[in-house]
Amino acid sequence: MKPISAEEIQNLRYAIQYFQDCYLVSAVGALTRSPNGRKILAENISHTNNGFRVRFNNINGNVHDFFVARKEADDLVYMDKYMNPIQIEQPHNPVIKAIEAAMNKLLDKYPFKKPLICRIPDCNEKFEFNKPSNFFEMFTGKKAITLNEGGLRLSLKSKEKSGRDIFDKISKNPENSFVAGTSIGFHKGLGSYHCYSVKNIDKDSNKIELFDHRLLKTVTLTYEEAIKKLKFIVGYFDKDLM
Repeated sequence: MKPISAEEIQNLRYAIQYFQDCYLVSAVGALTRSPNGRKILAENISHTNNGFRVRFNNINGNVHDFFVARKEADDLVYMDKYMNPIQIEQPHNPVIKAIEAAMNKLLDKYPFKKPLICRIPDCNEKFEFNKPSNFFEMFTGKKAITLNEGGLRLSLKSKEKSGRDIFDKISKNPENSFVAGTSIGFHKGLGSYHCYSVKNIDKDSNKIELFDHRLLKTVTLTYEEAIKKLKFIVGYFDKDLM
């Protein structure tokens, strides 16, 4: 087996999201933004003679490898709710497809790795809808830093001090792997129940840059806007992934 290349890892940073799995695509994109995150991606995803091997470092305390044949990845087709294929303009990143197919296999074997609340929305594929902290911990084997991911609070307003503290810490430690997400709402420039990889935070300019893998664009917020519009932030500083 041959680990995925540095170029393939770099391409994951801005990979497009087609399925309802912003948690997965944004988490993988976030891992490309730190040295130890990139190291984990190289260790966990390898080419085989017939596809990919995808490793998850913590499934009920154990390491599990899932092998995804090229045909299995090819059979993962983006479809509408009536199961009609949707024409896509940009190629689906093959490494993302392999991870998605591996997640389907993982959930076939361990269905409770998808929280009950994430089973409520209709979806075509098992891997759609999940929590970024779940994916991070299963994939890396490391428990992620989480702020307000669970619970009923719809924004970071009630945890403003903690939110600003983590924004400041990310600003001081640019090599990190964080995902930020929204809850229900109609916030200009942000989607409901959507995850973004954290691209950059600059305390001096009071700006937060998020990357939207669905629309392939950067969204810029002030600290004040982020506290009002974001529900949670989840991820790692590089040292946490050692």
